Amino acid sequence: MKIICISDIHQKLQIDDEEKEKLKKLYSFLDKIKSWNLDKLIIAGDLFDVWYEYKMVIPKPYFTTLTKLKSISEKGIKIIYLAGNHDFKFRDFLQNEIQIEVYLNDYEFNIGNRKFFISHGDDYTSNDARYHFFKTILRNKFVNHIFGIVHPDLGLKFGKWMSRSSRKKELPQKKKTKLEKGLVSFSKIKFSQGFEYVIMGHIHQPRILTFDNSKYINLGDWIYHYSYLEIEDEKVELKYWK
Repeated sequence: MKIICISDIHQKLQIDDEEKEKLKKLYSFLDKIKSWNLDKLIIAGDLFDVWYEYKMVIPKPYFTTLTKLKSISEKGIKIIYLAGNHDFKFRDFLQNEIQIEVYLNDYEFNIGNRKFFISHGDDYTSNDARYHFFKTILRNKFVNHIFGIVHPDLGLKFGKWMSRSSRKKELPQKKKTKLEKGLVSFSKIKFSQGFEYVIMGHIHQPRILTFDNSKYINLGDWIYHYSYLEIEDEKVELKYWK
């Protein structure tokens, strides 16, 4: 069995020169994996900088990315999508039109006797009370309803502002370390439940930490690192797309 995991692409609604270069790398990767005899592609959240699914509208800048995913699913590769903190609302477009399985929280799978747990990770960060409060507002049913009845141009503009998509700088290492303490602590709980691998995203810090016979893995991002996890039989390896 071969599985690829990626996270935190954060495709913007505004396609400037910097974004074009990022998408060029992403599309070359998506085109290539179709020839890898892949069983699953797992996207652990925040593929887009803002994802709010209206009843009848899909943002134009996302069209090519969605068609790339459609071509992957048509090859018989199962696509799993885990909601991230920039994914505000799902209906049925990804499921029905692209055949993507959407999970709002976590996903578990086995390869042989090895147990894997994967999540975007934003629910498990530490020292981030402000964000956790903010997320409860974004996922609130009433707020989602209001978001859905305004014109999509206005709603997506507001979503872009909420997602801080204009931020250019990477999070300081000190901030990443504080956030990651929660991810590592949560991973240790999952290790005690029999999981050998716990895979997260969210903090944009690609790394593998080993605890006895178990591993915490952060997938990094496709803004600064272009990192992905390759799982094939006994091999679990963090790689970088050049």
